[in-house]
Amino acid sequence: MLYLVNLFRHNWIFYAFSICISALAAFESGRLLFLLAFLLLFSHYKRLLNIHLLLILIVGIGSYSYFSYEANKLSLPVELPALLTWTDEYNINGVMLRGFMINESGEKVYVTYELRNEKEKHRFEAQQLAGTSFIVTGKQVSPSIPAHRYGFSMARYLQSRNARGIIEIQQLQYSHQKKSIMQPIFEQRFQLKRHIVETFPPSLAAEAQALLIGFQENVDDQLNRAYQKLGITHLFAISGLHVALVSFLFFQLWLRLRIRREIATILLLILLPLYAVLAGGAPSIWRAVSVVELIMLAQYFRWKIPMDDALSISFIMFVLLEPGAVFQVGFQLSYLATYSLVYSGRILARYSNFWVQSFYITFVCQILVYPLLLHHFYEISLSSFIANIFFVPLFSFIILPINLFALVLTFLPFPLDSFLFYIYEPLRTALTNFILYIQQPIVQMWNPGKPSIMWLILLYSSVFFRFLFARSACSVKKGLHCFNTACLYISCTATFA
Repeated sequence: MLYLVNLFRHNWIFYAFSICISALAAFESGRLLFLLAFLLLFSHYKRLLNIHLLLILIVGIGSYSYFSYEANKLSLPVELPALLTWTDEYNINGVMLRGFMINESGEKVYVTYELRNEKEKHRFEAQQLAGTSFIVTGKQVSPSIPAHRYGFSMARYLQSRNARGIIEIQQLQYSHQKKSIMQPIFEQRFQLKRHIVETFPPSLAAEAQALLIGFQENVDDQLNRAYQKLGITHLFAISGLHVALVSFLFFQLWLRLRIRREIATILLLILLPLYAVLAGGAPSIWRAVSVVELIMLAQYFRWKIPMDDALSISFIMFVLLEPGAVFQVGFQLSYLATYSLVYSGRILARYSNFWVQSFYITFVCQILVYPLLLHHFYEISLSSFIANIFFVPLFSFIILPINLFALVLTFLPFPLDSFLFYIYEPLRTALTNFILYIQQPIVQMWNPGKPSIMWLILLYSSVFFRFLFARSACSVKKGLHCFNTACLYISCTATFA
């Protein structure tokens, strides 16, 4: 086993590329499989063993067959009426209830339901729908066609979520409450959302919901647009920093309770996936959780697994479980930014000054994500570079910990949370006013439009080879403990994922 682990060290990224190419080819065009030839040539250039070249080809062709089968299933009609179960991905906006449900085969569909009256709306708002099964009667409709070539594509969105289609529900008949290990977590997330609304000041509740449980629907539209102009919307994404904090707090707590380190590691391995579900299950948090789990498992079995291998294995597992994820913006940004930091780690290690490192971390991430942001949103923030240097430490080391600490205080019988809010709310309101002020005076969004595929390939090829050669030229002599390395890595990548 140890021989196999050493044999595949530093090679998992090639298998990740192979699977990524296969997924794109299955959902877009089979002609993209020709990219496997370029991957094999590059692998040969990197002097991979012949067995790896053969396995890369086998993995690519095999995964293409699997992804093609999954893509064909998405085009099949949904039989109605059907027994469907709500996932935790739903929202109530006005008179419409929208979200994802799964059928008895575990296949996902997107549903819409027009609430009949105010009483029915209050009834659905007052209960946790995730895990609740209904007999659904309605009709399947085709995704709406984008109004223009740059408009939102519902078909692409459904494809990215591996959903078979859209069901307009005409009638919902309650069937039963599905029992699963996830149900108590869904219920706890729902109760936390309500608890934050009831205990936090109104001006802080929406931000706390976004930062602590990944519920961003209540964030003010004007403030959200201000964050977009400054290029700091990602600060609300739950990912690495949250995982690092949870891992550190619970691990240290169990050690203080005199629990053996091996037992504490196992407990943390169980806790982190549950936390990922509680926090909303976004790609960024599953990426962070899976990487930490792989590193801790390797440490537990006395194996050495490089960070890039752990990240690549995480990528492979994610895509195999949800092939359409390669089209999700959050998934692409999360893994792209993290890969950029992993492969520039040797360059960043040259600098010991915190602010210099922050500058280069911001620079590396911005260079990598700018083309992708243009591809998806056709605009980028001109002030994001400076804004991130200031706001990333502020949110990471002050605002997030304060929100987490305030949440703990709200469960205590003493009015300590009121005292904290009395001090913190005016300061946070002043920061909000400052954000709204600095996003106004000048034009901060650049709208060059969508770059062509050739431009994207050219941009990313140049950056990729630059990182490759720079990384090969550097060396790092000092190493850190695996667990501490994982936490530090996740903390640095959190706000760029």
